[in-house]
Amino acid sequence: MNEATLLQEASRVLAARLPAGWKQRVTRLNARPQGRPAAMLDVTGPDGAKVRLSVQAKSGLVPRAVADLKTRLRDDASDPGLVISPFLTRSTRDRLRAERLNFLDLTGNVRLVLTRPGLFVETQGAEQDPSPTRPPGRSLRGAKAARIVRALCDFPPPVPISTLANQATVDISYASRLVEWLSREALLERRPRGRVESVDKPALIRRWAQDYEVLTNNDGRAYLDPRGVEHLVRALSDGAVRCRYALTGSIAANRMAPIAPARLAMLYVDDVESAAAALNVRPTEAGANVMLLTPFDQVVFERTWNAGSLRIVAPSQVAVDLLSSPGRAPSEAEAVLERIGKAR
Repeated sequence: MNEATLLQEASRVLAARLPAGWKQRVTRLNARPQGRPAAMLDVTGPDGAKVRLSVQAKSGLVPRAVADLKTRLRDDASDPGLVISPFLTRSTRDRLRAERLNFLDLTGNVRLVLTRPGLFVETQGAEQDPSPTRPPGRSLRGAKAARIVRALCDFPPPVPISTLANQATVDISYASRLVEWLSREALLERRPRGRVESVDKPALIRRWAQDYEVLTNNDGRAYLDPRGVEHLVRALSDGAVRCRYALTGSIAANRMAPIAPARLAMLYVDDVESAAAALNVRPTEAGANVMLLTPFDQVVFERTWNAGSLRIVAPSQVAVDLLSSPGRAPSEAEAVLERIGKAR
């Protein structure tokens, strides 16, 4: 899509989302130095008050480039800026929002915040590019990606790519490609073609949770302990389960950052049937307070730790499991992520 068409379509998308009485007009800047705004956008309120925005048109934008784009917009003018693109990924939109930049894509992902005249517009568009013109972006689906994320979160940087590949038990070429993508997503910093220097662990785990669901990626079976969750915890402490296990979810979170009593015991086990028999819990389709999980990968049993006589999965695994669980679990995840962030 050429720039003129992008500006025309962006104007149409914005016009459809402005409140009644508001007007907008885009003026393309044909002769301009490279990197300068593509256009100016005039937005006029019902009372005649008007503001002018510098428009940056991007055929594609990765999160890592947002900081430079903000600097460019600030240098161009004191007026607010607007970034437009055919499609902006969720991670790019999150970074634009964090940098307090207005944005619009042609699928309807729009955020426009003006002080004078006062205006707030935010709408949701597509989550996937409806007409990708480039190879699809990477994701964090699958066991190999999960092992990379876990290693990046569990071991302190700096770390060479070869060491990271060994820690995650993946081949070095895969590790290098994924790390480069994570760098473009502004989730870590690395030297050019070199080692990982720093990792935004909470942001990386949140990004992982977009491609992972604890009750979908793992084989989960629901059970009921009629004597309650605390009875099951005591049974685990007493060594009732002989197979390998590791607690996750709310019980694990409470051992790290106590919030509220757990209503659901969630644990990974090597053998669901033997664990269920040892804990004396019964299968149920409703009212479950125990979830036994056959893990998607053995990484869930790596870097476990002991809270008294209970075995707990690594904090990074606790956080992603809570983020992708129903109910109040995502709010519990925030306390775990805060602790992970402070430990950087």
